[in-house]
Amino acid sequence: MSQDLSIKFCTGPAQAFFGKQDAELIGLNFLDIIHADDRSIVKDIFTIKSRDARVDDLMVRAATHMNAAAEIAISGYRVPDFDNDYFLAIKIAPKQTVPIGRKPEDRDTESGVLSNDAFVDAATQRVRSYEAAGGKPKVSMINIGDLSEAGIQAGSAQEAEVLKAIGHTLSQQSLGGDTAGRIDDENFSIVHGDDVDAIGLSEKISNALSVAAPQAKSLVPKIATVDAKAGGMDDKQLAKAMLYSLQEFTKHDGELPEGDLNSILEKKMEENVKDVERFKKICADGSFDLVYMPVASLKDGHFHHFEALTRFHEAAGESPFQLITLAEEVGIIPTFDLAVAERSILTIEAAKNTGPFTPIAINVSGHSISDPHFCSDLKKLLTERFGNEDHLSLEITESAEITDLEGVNEAIQQFRRIGFKVALDDFGAGAASFDYLNSFDVDTVKFDGPVVKRAVSTKKGKAFLASMATLCHEIEVETIAEMVEDLALAEFLGNCGIELGQGWHFGKPMPTEEAFPGIELNLKKPGGDAEFFEGQSLMERISSGNL
Repeated sequence: MSQDLSIKFCTGPAQAFFGKQDAELIGLNFLDIIHADDRSIVKDIFTIKSRDARVDDLMVRAATHMNAAAEIAISGYRVPDFDNDYFLAIKIAPKQTVPIGRKPEDRDTESGVLSNDAFVDAATQRVRSYEAAGGKPKVSMINIGDLSEAGIQAGSAQEAEVLKAIGHTLSQQSLGGDTAGRIDDENFSIVHGDDVDAIGLSEKISNALSVAAPQAKSLVPKIATVDAKAGGMDDKQLAKAMLYSLQEFTKHDGELPEGDLNSILEKKMEENVKDVERFKKICADGSFDLVYMPVASLKDGHFHHFEALTRFHEAAGESPFQLITLAEEVGIIPTFDLAVAERSILTIEAAKNTGPFTPIAINVSGHSISDPHFCSDLKKLLTERFGNEDHLSLEITESAEITDLEGVNEAIQQFRRIGFKVALDDFGAGAASFDYLNSFDVDTVKFDGPVVKRAVSTKKGKAFLASMATLCHEIEVETIAEMVEDLALAEFLGNCGIELGQGWHFGKPMPTEEAFPGIELNLKKPGGDAEFFEGQSLMERISSGNL
């Protein structure tokens, strides 16, 4: 293929691929045999002016002779000694998958660009392909600002026009015309070449905003750009660097650390090492509090139980989500889950004689329930020290990380056989929900917040939720819905067949003394749990490394 993308030579099963003989392809533009939706990215990659350009398994769709789209993989390189022509090999893609961005859930419905997770995956692939072809990929993150401050009402037709304009502008500037993503309400990101600069991008966004809504011209986009050199990073590391950059941009009001993605990842890894040590110390010192969020009956609003949530002493007011996610990634979350279980048991023992008692559900990570050592320790803690199974239940989180369904179900049954109920969190969030319901014998499922939102906003979403609730009822599995923020939503969910609800309509997370009035909780009880685990308390075992 020449530099102007015309085909100079071809041999192979062209008839089967493209409905043409080899000779008929000679002289055609290479883009003519590529599906229309993928021509932009192919053009971007093959028009890079680099002597050492390579392409390794670029996954795109071919325009076949049957008007279908066959996914193909293109590999090859440019040879300077042969007029700088490309020598390419095309093969049917080894895996016929639905490419990122072509499933409805990959898209932000308001702006039309990719959703956050889909963007990270697509951006990783684009950066890798573009750099291999000799390009200089960059990632820009854009903060649009609060549209309401410009007088644009949430949910209005004007807001819809503004978001579409933003999405269209960013897509046009991105690699392949389809590597733009929405991080959250105010923040977007794109992958682009070095021919796109921040000033020009800002002007294009501002022009698009003012056309969609004249008052939006008061919004000044904040843009931060980093070199997206993959360097020695593999795809997983590159995706992590991308994700961390997006998080830093949103957390620091449109600012980013200096450097390229590689140096940003190195900085993140250094921070992770420190955070792991910090997390271990939190577990060993017990320097965390539990707060209790009510789960209530959708019929009468009476509290059914509390979910125990964590707050760290040293980060008062901040969500522990990122630190706990890191602990799951590096495999130390079982330690913390045990510490939370012990704290909950102490709370129950101190509160059960102060008056009517509301049971507690503790979170157990999918990583923890998959760990036989954790299950053994937790079972020992529950049976040898604690006999009030009616006062405590387990809620399995991050179930998407579970791979050994049969083994985890057996672990679940260990706890159910001794009287403890088990719930499955984040239900309905992914395609595997039916598999989990079929594989895990549990007492309760909790429907994920986005599932609840879709049920309210779409007819299909309501039908899905109602049918799942009916199925759960028939197999005697209790149902909970998250994000119940008002009475109207509570009544709607009740009409869908959901039994319990959790959300600010029923109450925000509350401290121990508010959830259990009259409690006197001594976290330094002499002896503590020393007689369990061979003379060492749980905290002593964590501190000494015996756990």
